[in-house]
Amino acid sequence: MFGNRRKGSAALVAVLLSLLLLSACGPTVTPVVIRDNKRSLTLTAAAMPSPSPTGPTAVPTATSTPYVRATDTPDLDLSQPIVQVGSEVITLGDFRARVRYERFSSLEEVRRGVALIGLSSLNFTVPGKNPAADRVAAVFNTLANSQAFGVQVYEIMLREVILRHEYERRALTLNPSDVQAYWIRRFNLQREADPSAAVGAPLEVYLEEAVRYSGMSREAIMGIAESFVRAAALQPIIVREVSKEPRLETFNAKRILSRTQNDAETALAFLQEGGDFREAVCRYSIDPGAHGSRGDTGFTTRSGLNFAESASVIAAEIGAVVGPFSTSLGWQIFKISDKRRNPDGDAEIRAQVITVATETLAQQIVTRAKTGEDFSTLVCLYSLGKDAGDGGNLGSVGVDVLSPELARLINASAENGLFGPVQTANGYEIALIENRKVDIPNPEELDRAAEQTFIKWQLEQVQSGTVVQVSEVWRSAIPTDPLPIQVAPFLTEASFGLPTLVPTATP
Repeated sequence: MFGNRRKGSAALVAVLLSLLLLSACGPTVTPVVIRDNKRSLTLTAAAMPSPSPTGPTAVPTATSTPYVRATDTPDLDLSQPIVQVGSEVITLGDFRARVRYERFSSLEEVRRGVALIGLSSLNFTVPGKNPAADRVAAVFNTLANSQAFGVQVYEIMLREVILRHEYERRALTLNPSDVQAYWIRRFNLQREADPSAAVGAPLEVYLEEAVRYSGMSREAIMGIAESFVRAAALQPIIVREVSKEPRLETFNAKRILSRTQNDAETALAFLQEGGDFREAVCRYSIDPGAHGSRGDTGFTTRSGLNFAESASVIAAEIGAVVGPFSTSLGWQIFKISDKRRNPDGDAEIRAQVITVATETLAQQIVTRAKTGEDFSTLVCLYSLGKDAGDGGNLGSVGVDVLSPELARLINASAENGLFGPVQTANGYEIALIENRKVDIPNPEELDRAAEQTFIKWQLEQVQSGTVVQVSEVWRSAIPTDPLPIQVAPFLTEASFGLPTLVPTATP
């Protein structure tokens, strides 16, 4: 019924809630009509109810005068250009009128939606339980932030011009029946016996009101409908040209990246003999993500180590393996790689550290390190910290994350197993592929991906040299009228079953 809107809390929704609560409690209080005392007296809100000696009337009475668009202040130069898109210039007057139109259009859509489903169907008291009420509330929340709403409208105007130019560049032509179909959907006339005939009267009323509220011409308002048609026609064309084929196959992948072909072939032979993949990664891969920082702590003082035996670590000689020590992280072993004193005279060390869960394993690692095994490899193999890397495990991925050379090998087979070594731009690669599966996206996912691709393309065009900012004056000239009470008749006391105070005219 309504388009998707951003949700949040705002004063306008609070008024909606108060009206509903009052209707539930009975006609004891007359709610305050939404108004803005800062606006021109030509606005509807200038006429509002006032107390009378006799109290509320038994029959609801009118509370507002017909809407008259506020006069723009003399200091606004409506002819001032604010942005140029290609050869087309958007002026401050164009922008202000469009903001007013979009406010009117959003509220008018809410009014028609509420009229269609009935006010009694809306329950604003339990957010998330009544989708129609949430959509109504979201509209008012969006409009409550006039600045953010104005920025949205500004960006929409830029994208519309870009799409129109792209449409013309491709020599595409508008079909009048497609534009008419937009209005038929807008007014929910699809089920009429003759929708084309039925759309005429409501469209005429809509255009008359939209012109009065916004200041836009009828032709400009019809142009907005044309923009929707152009976007619908361009989206599949642009998506087809710029998007990649959806990924249909995923698998669990592990990778070794070696510096030389000899290292890669040695790693492959080790794996083919039943060797552990992580061990092969730790011994032969040069991928930093696979083996992490190799336990490098950087230079640190005793306070940086922060455990009881840290003094013995600081005192150890360069090259020494010390530990294991019980710390808050687990059992730790250190290999001292460098020592120095900082400007304060405090001793600092640079070390590699291995963190494991048990003292038994820690003692075994100390023995292996002291008998000459590479400490970096031991970090990679056994440490629990992030400094041990990911062991070459890429997780569940598709071939698009692998090098093209490795991807071709994997695509040429439907089997799991080892692939490579193959020479790539980074070195020599081996991959272990496990658990292949076909992942077919559902229609909603494909539609969502197409929309995101189309939006990304539009944003790229906006950020290109096609758009030239001329002035930022529009940011401080975003109009807030019309007010919700002016275009949403259901937001009256009468709509909620409440009597209304006799109105007293104001100057």
